[in-house]
Amino acid sequence: MRPILFQIGWLRVYSYGFFVALGILAATLWLARKVEKKGASSQLVIDFVLLEVIAGIVGARLAYILLYDPGYYFSHPLQIFMLQQGGMAFYGSLALGLIAAIVYLRKTRIPVLAFFDLATPSVMLGYAIGRFGCFFNGCCYGRPTSGALGVVFPAVDDLARYPTQLFSVAAGLLIFIILEFVSSRIRFRGQVVASLFILYGLTRSVIEYFRENSTFWGGGTASLAALGIAVAGGAFYWYLSRKAIDPAASDLHPDN
Repeated sequence: MRPILFQIGWLRVYSYGFFVALGILAATLWLARKVEKKGASSQLVIDFVLLEVIAGIVGARLAYILLYDPGYYFSHPLQIFMLQQGGMAFYGSLALGLIAAIVYLRKTRIPVLAFFDLATPSVMLGYAIGRFGCFFNGCCYGRPTSGALGVVFPAVDDLARYPTQLFSVAAGLLIFIILEFVSSRIRFRGQVVASLFILYGLTRSVIEYFRENSTFWGGGTASLAALGIAVAGGAFYWYLSRKAIDPAASDLHPDN
């Protein structure tokens, strides 16, 4: 693996941070293009992304600490800030990011579900690119395998393991493509974001089966938690779909 992507003098560029930043940049550019097509200013995207980056990083780190190994981090508090070593949970990023986004969009009077539908594919594009950072960093690895897909992570041991980081990359790109397809045929507000919960929950539950560390602190399994997200997304989709078809489902004009 290659935790340090490259070094110029004293400057070290870590793979994890580089690919996360690259993912954020790609998601921002993709979303800005879509927002401009709707007749809105790209400044909206810049403000939104800055807020989401902060909320997403804080949420992802806190969720990882609380769900996987709170005892270690409470005993070594300085390790909480060592983001270059990995240790982020997308669940936390999603949760805190949603809260921050809802507050921001309410204050700017932008329809929340309409904007979420527009932004959701971009989120998965950034997620997929960021997962390359996990692979090069050597974190979020899978269980040992004797199959052809096995990859050795020297920082862990000399066993061939499932490259679950790359599974996540593939899943993220697939979900991105599907969500873009749904976006082009949207029937009601919230359809795309509800589809995200379903697709992400299902794919993540499968990937967690191959993960080495797939059990939360306290005994809960990450696979079941992911299935819970899928079920919640399905219920949300069903609830929203009961409404009449909305011809202005993707309209970003401010709410009254």
